[in-house]
Amino acid sequence: MKAKRVKEVEVLSDISRDFSESLDIEETLKSILKSFDTHLKLRRGTITLLDPQTETINVRAAHGLSQKTARQASYKVGEGITGLVVQKGKEIVVPDISKDPRFLHKTRSRKQRKGRQIAFFCVPIKQEGKTIGALSVDKECDPGDDFDANIRLLNVIATMVAQAIKLNKLMEPDRQLLREENVRLREELKSHFNIHNMVGSSNAMKEVYRLIEQVSNSNATVLIRGESGTGKDLAAHAIHYNSLRANKPFVKVNCTALPDTLLESELFGHEKGAFTGAVDRKIGRFERAHGGTIFLDEIGDFSLNLQVKLLRVIQFKEFERVGGFETIKTNVRIVVATHKNLEEQIKEGLFREDLYYRVNVFPIYMPPLRERKDDIMLLADYFLERIAAENNKDINRISTPAIEMLTRYHWPGNIRELENCIERAVLLCDGQVIRSEHLPPSLQMIKKTDAVANRSLTEIIQNKERELIVDALKKSRGSQRNTAKELGITERMLGYKLKKYAIHPRYYI
Repeated sequence: MKAKRVKEVEVLSDISRDFSESLDIEETLKSILKSFDTHLKLRRGTITLLDPQTETINVRAAHGLSQKTARQASYKVGEGITGLVVQKGKEIVVPDISKDPRFLHKTRSRKQRKGRQIAFFCVPIKQEGKTIGALSVDKECDPGDDFDANIRLLNVIATMVAQAIKLNKLMEPDRQLLREENVRLREELKSHFNIHNMVGSSNAMKEVYRLIEQVSNSNATVLIRGESGTGKDLAAHAIHYNSLRANKPFVKVNCTALPDTLLESELFGHEKGAFTGAVDRKIGRFERAHGGTIFLDEIGDFSLNLQVKLLRVIQFKEFERVGGFETIKTNVRIVVATHKNLEEQIKEGLFREDLYYRVNVFPIYMPPLRERKDDIMLLADYFLERIAAENNKDINRISTPAIEMLTRYHWPGNIRELENCIERAVLLCDGQVIRSEHLPPSLQMIKKTDAVANRSLTEIIQNKERELIVDALKKSRGSQRNTAKELGITERMLGYKLKKYAIHPRYYI
């Protein structure tokens, strides 16, 4: 008896958790029925609801029945045990379904073992005194089974189900708004991560765009390679949001952010009690990404143990949660990225060769910024426009000397370093133009060293004068009158300096 009480408490605990963790009423009801089976051996559970318009009772959730079978199990009010429970609003217990003519056995799913009887329990689901459906389960009887205890527990849970259904109806308008907002945000993401929104017109980037377009609509595993800061994350997003899976989840996992033990749980989930601190079951990233794409960033940092498990997922599309025995099937597209030399890691025994060939199905190389110099100013202008707007600053261009610094620098941190550089310049700038002094010291040192070694004081002054004239021409759109006024000199003096420095105003119109 004590053991049975413990089981009942476990069922109620699981059901309470199901109600609190999920807003999906269908999944919640299925979880409840599964808990009956797991803890109390109450089989083939169904939750049926009355449709007032057609006066039919239809299965809303089922456990132990196929979807086809569940759809066939429809009753009229007063028909069969379920129909009688809905009609009268009172529970019914059938000790042996083979001896009760009221039991219609519409699902044809029960195979009674010789010498064993199957009992059927059905209780009403009520809201404000009105019966809206029924909760039913089977049980293969054992000597001394307490049918009354089962009925009491089912009545308690039927009350909880009724409240959940009521709340679900009350929340439906809000849920519809959330669904519409979700669709809108997905469309925004799809637009934001469109290939044509990626910045870069160099030949190296055109090749990247071509490869993304070729692989997006396939299910092939993609390996994105390149140095840190080259935009591997952006390429992974573009692959997903330009694929047939665009409306499904995109799940990213930063493999360097978690220790090995936690990373396994993060990827595959864990069962309650799997390890110290695992107080509840956790759904892993692979389960959450079902139907969509999972992006494993920095796969080169995977331990050999995790590499074996990842290999299995790629090969067989299945895995188990940590501490679990249930094999979970997954339909997920895998995109991985790394800045490491995997070939060297294979030689050193740090990366499995068989996994390498599995992930290297369709490689995409993201070029470093030093190999795409033509894109530096496109990216700089893009970052300037966005960051200036975010900081409510009216900054509209970058001075010529600053441009020279940007294009001559070798950018070891690639696009991420360039973005940080422009953000710093925007914060320091108190005018409308980003100048060389607003750039980080690492860029200024190149300019200063070059100037000291190769330029005289006269050349430095002349270069500064030329910079001010060009900036003023840009601001006035090539108007010499407005440029002279901006600089505080006469038009005749401006004309002389334009000739001296070979500056052509028509270029700035």
